[in-house]
Amino acid sequence: MKKMNPLDVVRLVYKSLVYYTDNFSESNFFSHFKFGKLYRGIKDNCGYTKYFMVKIWDTDFPKIYNCEEDFYFRLLEEVALLRHEMVISHPGMAKLYGYYYKGSRFAVVYEFKPFDSLFNLLPKESFTWLQRMKTALGLASLLRYLHLEKSAFYQPFLVHSLDAANVVLDEEYNPKLCDFGSISGGIFPDKRAYSCHHGCYGCLDISLFNTGDRSNKQDVFAFGVVLLFLISKRVYTDEDSESCAPFVFEWAFREYEEALQSKTEFSLVHKSLADEDDFCTDDGHKITMLALECVNGDENQRPTMKQVVKSLLKLELVKQNADFLGVDKVLNPCENGI
Repeated sequence: MKKMNPLDVVRLVYKSLVYYTDNFSESNFFSHFKFGKLYRGIKDNCGYTKYFMVKIWDTDFPKIYNCEEDFYFRLLEEVALLRHEMVISHPGMAKLYGYYYKGSRFAVVYEFKPFDSLFNLLPKESFTWLQRMKTALGLASLLRYLHLEKSAFYQPFLVHSLDAANVVLDEEYNPKLCDFGSISGGIFPDKRAYSCHHGCYGCLDISLFNTGDRSNKQDVFAFGVVLLFLISKRVYTDEDSESCAPFVFEWAFREYEEALQSKTEFSLVHKSLADEDDFCTDDGHKITMLALECVNGDENQRPTMKQVVKSLLKLELVKQNADFLGVDKVLNPCENGI
């Protein structure tokens, strides 16, 4: 496994961020994440071009995340995480290029070419069934890897903040996780004593409030919600929160209960996706049931992420499009197998 050289990560000056983003131009802004804004960045040096994603923490984050945060410690934890040998090798973890902090300004710069956030892509007709499944498989692979016990000295990593707004896709539809503020395990302590947030609204595991405990099954729940987003083209917005609309997983269970009286195979796949040439009817039912298993109210009845990956690999679409979906990366031996 590659060792990370601390010199590979640069402490940047503010004018570098201005240069990369063309003074934070509107054309380079592409999405919000949970606590700020995401920009595309570029650096030309003697004919050699580097592409970046620039993440800026912003105190004007959406109201539904009504919680005061210490951005300085968020930054330090993210830099520590993305330089650590336990995570740097996974393709779902973006390569950290540099960071900046001064006064109330905090930023990190990742070295990859971002396409768009998953939140923005979910309702779009151009985001195909095949691309959605590549996203699902990539996220599942990352979570499975983070949940592995890699050492007797470290607990598995738990993300706690998986959400469509915190996932960015590159131009080949490989997902990258871009928020680590709630992560625990591994090199980090248990944050229950001092963390004021426990997840992302709409993806938050309701059983957390019943037990107060944290486990990898809460990441499984959040993944199940994101999977429902991907197959149904639904997403939970600020407007939904303000109008007290049902969460997507609540809607899904309601649809399932109504369909129990029908003898047809149940599927929550959006009609436009089901009409695509790559879609297989059996896959629609299987992936719907997998998503519902992940958001089961009893966390003991949820699969592990290892089991989720195995289920996804059994889909007919995955078998027929292994190269495009990057199955070889999912089966990478450095991840200790599936």
